[in-house]
Amino acid sequence: MATARCWEFLSLLNRKKSLGSADDLYNTPLRRNLKTFQLVPMGIGTLIGSGLYVLTGVVAKETTGPAIVISYAISGVAALLSAACFVEFACRIPRTGSAYTFTYISIGEIWAFFVGWNLILEYAVAAASDATAFIGYLDFLTGKVLSDFVVNRILGGNVWTLPYIAPYPNIFAAVLIALITVAVILGSKVSASVSIVFVLLNAAVVSIIIALGFAEADIKNWQDYGGFVPKGPGSIFTGAAKLFFAFTGLDAISYANEEAVNPQKSIPRATFISLLIVTTVYMLCSALLTLIVPYPTLDESSAFAGAFVATGVGWARWVVSIGALCGMFACILMSLYCLQRSFYAMAVDGLLFSCLGRVNQTTGVPIIAAVCSCTIVVILAVFFSLVQLVEFSSIGVLIGCTFVSSAVITLRYQPDLLSGVDSVSLEMSSYPSEQRVPAPSDSHGGESSDRERLLTNTSSTLPGTLKEKFRDLPLLKYLAKFRPGVVVNTCLGLSVVLFSGVILVLKYGFQNLLAAEWWAVLLLVLFLVGGLASFFVILLHEQNQASGDYYRERPYTPSTGFAIARKAKDDSFRLNYKETTITLAPPTAAATTARKRKMSRID
Repeated sequence: MATARCWEFLSLLNRKKSLGSADDLYNTPLRRNLKTFQLVPMGIGTLIGSGLYVLTGVVAKETTGPAIVISYAISGVAALLSAACFVEFACRIPRTGSAYTFTYISIGEIWAFFVGWNLILEYAVAAASDATAFIGYLDFLTGKVLSDFVVNRILGGNVWTLPYIAPYPNIFAAVLIALITVAVILGSKVSASVSIVFVLLNAAVVSIIIALGFAEADIKNWQDYGGFVPKGPGSIFTGAAKLFFAFTGLDAISYANEEAVNPQKSIPRATFISLLIVTTVYMLCSALLTLIVPYPTLDESSAFAGAFVATGVGWARWVVSIGALCGMFACILMSLYCLQRSFYAMAVDGLLFSCLGRVNQTTGVPIIAAVCSCTIVVILAVFFSLVQLVEFSSIGVLIGCTFVSSAVITLRYQPDLLSGVDSVSLEMSSYPSEQRVPAPSDSHGGESSDRERLLTNTSSTLPGTLKEKFRDLPLLKYLAKFRPGVVVNTCLGLSVVLFSGVILVLKYGFQNLLAAEWWAVLLLVLFLVGGLASFFVILLHEQNQASGDYYRERPYTPSTGFAIARKAKDDSFRLNYKETTITLAPPTAAATTARKRKMSRID
């Protein structure tokens, strides 16, 4: 009895979220009013901030030198592949919550709860750190007027000396956060409009930096001081790991999934356009920075402003400062936007207080969640210094990307995760009504329809089972005896553990590997071969056919970000955008033309 209760409790912890019908997917109290041209500035505004204006100079001086250009390229590719996983989920599941929602649907509740709170930590710390940096930058430009006012007028000349606490309360950061929260409460369209304004200002500043950089560039700075890679090839990858912080917020656009007019079209385009633009800007600006002045002379606190002052262009420091402030303002805005959406998603699912999920009918925004987000960020910004905040900034991104990447593989090889819509690809459709056929009803109820469809399916094509051509091979034939998805999930867990072992050996045993010590080489080979073998076994199993249909119809989505995407036939089932109907035959030429015209008007 005790064992049964324990097993039941564990099953409840690992239960998955059911999405229900297509109507349930697209019905939302939030307002769908965002299009691609509004989502792109939101993505850019989340990414270009302190990463460009602060982190670039620090990494270039201490870690990579001029090779920071290559480091940014590697980080950009990694961010693009991670974003591709978010995009696949966002196109399949038009619900807000990003990594939290995706994990809840594919892995389980306890893991989703863990990921959700990590995302809250990520965006709360990101907003607080950017607000602290914003006020610090402004305080520097005004000659310490802000900090002197707080210390002398409020604290009477005394400062706090408590460990892990800021020396004085950052009251102006609280005021800044409160003002930005007002913009967030006014609605997603207002947030997008404000973000567009500051992104355009930041883009103008970046353009000035690039133009001045080309005018002041000197190729000798890449030839002297140790050459282009002065600190060795290993510094490139070390720098790439540090620079990934600059891509914090790559999943921000997926939070607008429930407010996009056409999420399956807008989310992929906006995500990849934003990342390509941001990566190009990072690479170009970092290259020009190390061409303007020698990298050992960079000022870590204000690299671009210091570089232009060193070359005699003193007025440019003010231009750079304006760009930094605009970039950080946009980052704070989007961090608060994503933070309140995290609270809202968890509250709707019952994992937080239900009041956080109440949406105001006038603005279409969960106001209580927004106020709660503001309160948490204000506490962090007022009482903690920037150093303590930055130390926690990357953990949420790391955990979120890890779980979403794993969840994508789980989704690909599990046939019944998207209850009610698992065997069809969700696609925005506008076929004429006379071509629509009512969805086949299930006499036994909607909850069991997925399982019954699977039982009537042939085992050779059931997702998560071993492919037919491998079932007669030695050793591999035993894998066909397991339930669908069991072998895939097991191999996925093994590959994560083994590749983590590879990373640990490279990090802590690199010198032993260079010395060709047998134990280090043996561990590296065992971990590497085991991880590759585990991942290879996953590829031997059948995938969900809907994945292939999605990627066939959207060629702009880079297939390199995913494991293996299979193609489906043109006459596969398709759900409509706002109706729970299914087409059983390919559309006519006239219907296809009408659909394309309507989609071009929507986005």
